[in-house]
Amino acid sequence: MTEHPTAKGDARPNSAGTEPAPQPSPKNKSFFWLIVSGFISMIGDQFTLIGLPWLTLKLTGDPMALGLVLAVVGLPRAIFILLGGAIVDRYSPKGVLLVSKYVNTALLGVLAGLVFTGGLTLPLLYLLAAAIGLASAFAYPAGMSILPFVVPREKLAQANGLTMASRQVTFFIGPLIAGFVIALFGPDGLNSGAPAANPLAAEATGLALVFALDGLSFLVSGFMLHLVHTRKAEQPAGTANVLRLMVEGIRNILGDRDLRLLFAYMALIQIFVVGPLQVGLPVFAESHLDGGAASFGTIMAAHGAGVLVGVLVAGAGLKLGFRTLGQTFLSIDILIGLGVAAFAFVTTTLSGGAIMAAAGFLGGIVQVRIFSWLQARTPPAQMGRVMSFFMFIVMGMAPISASAAGWVLSFVDITTFFLASGLMLTLTAAISLMIKPMREVGAPVGQD
Repeated sequence: MTEHPTAKGDARPNSAGTEPAPQPSPKNKSFFWLIVSGFISMIGDQFTLIGLPWLTLKLTGDPMALGLVLAVVGLPRAIFILLGGAIVDRYSPKGVLLVSKYVNTALLGVLAGLVFTGGLTLPLLYLLAAAIGLASAFAYPAGMSILPFVVPREKLAQANGLTMASRQVTFFIGPLIAGFVIALFGPDGLNSGAPAANPLAAEATGLALVFALDGLSFLVSGFMLHLVHTRKAEQPAGTANVLRLMVEGIRNILGDRDLRLLFAYMALIQIFVVGPLQVGLPVFAESHLDGGAASFGTIMAAHGAGVLVGVLVAGAGLKLGFRTLGQTFLSIDILIGLGVAAFAFVTTTLSGGAIMAAAGFLGGIVQVRIFSWLQARTPPAQMGRVMSFFMFIVMGMAPISASAAGWVLSFVDITTFFLASGLMLTLTAAISLMIKPMREVGAPVGQD
């Protein structure tokens, strides 16, 4: 889940009953506790991202069951995330985030116990997967909404850069730890030579420990979150019905030209970039690179390193010389599209990694800019709904895009696929840059 650092202020509440948000710095204890809380929780997330697919395959031996389990996790999240955003605005990001952490602690504890005792069945796995997905529908908008309640708007880019950088670090550390734990207690590790009734029993100890550690990470993260102080919204949602808040939030977003254009464009990006890369990169590595899975891992690691550098550079205040947010992300997407198209001519892991590192660097800059702009322009009382709509676009379009990419690849070769996807992104961004409302997204009021 995405969680953001916050900070604790020493100022007294003002006449409106709100506290001014302090700047994120090492001296702010609340900022420290929240960023550590988020880091621990995101490490745990990586445990389940590794453990759940492995558990499913060991339980069933069926790749189709794996796809269904992942769908069962994603579907409740996509369906309920807009409602989750309304609940965040109705109550508070911190409160909803705390509840979601303790719910996840309980769910993962039950899963770990069932795996360890051998009592897990496929129907129970589906049920727990759906519950975990449902909990994330509330945790995601809460985690993405908390930052503006404690950090001044002029410091959002810096705070987002630090948060996204810590998240990228967990992408490296988490899977390594999870894989090591599963292997250590598996049939080739400490349990070597021990009799096992089935493949799951042979690795039950390691898998149970992975899920237990993820549950513990939520518990520890929740305790740390109690030490974080946030300010109240200037215009709280009050006692409004959450369904009415959700509908009102959707109406406001669709009525806002800049948000409407940004989200529509982001949906296209999911189609032209995210899905094709998710499906195309492993296929390309297997068919065109000598290293196979190692090449795929190297390319993805290069992309992660690029994103890490990009978010840190953007958080440090890099100025690219563009006047508006629209000019920034459209110009960068033209370059990213050309990079995707260039994969049609890649022949080595090194060149592929270099392209993905550059794309990750540029994408990291865009992530920080868009997140910071959304948080800065959104009234705190509407933050949950806006951020949940943002996640709805990303999560709703990504699986559709991946499915479409897989279908297209059944008709065209991988090099043509990358060439077409990249050029479509470049063409879409270039045409959008020529359309005034698109390039003026994020323009200062009165200058569009």
